[in-house]
Amino acid sequence: MITVTSIESEESKLIAKADVSLPFQGLEPEGRMLVDSDGAAFVYLLGHKDEFIHLRFEQSTWETIHTYRNMEKPVYVHTGLQPVLLEDFWTEIDFLLDNIEGNHNYGKEFVDKVERIFFTDRRED
Repeated sequence: MITVTSIESEESKLIAKADVSLPFQGLEPEGRMLVDSDGAAFVYLLGHKDEFIHLRFEQSTWETIHTYRNMEKPVYVHTGLQPVLLEDFWTEIDFLLDNIEGNHNYGKEFVDKVERIFFTDRRED
């Protein structure tokens, strides 16, 4: 499990900075995201050999994701060797957000956190 500590804009892309360096080769984007509602995180799946590595986007990164969501800049994570494009990142985020909004199957506390950051502008209308 790897936690993204920040997301920075660099030219026409976003760079997800991780809590550890990722010095291994063969890291592949899976193009899929999950939700950890208990841990309040969106989890991007990365493949490495025969296993999955969870790249966690916790609540501290959600404001940045919300800010850049409509711009859909490509998102990369640095591996120490080369950046890896997180394929379908925005498609997956949109899909998850559409499913989470108002859906307390994810847990009321998690839904409230997501709605407060990603849907506050809708409530102000």
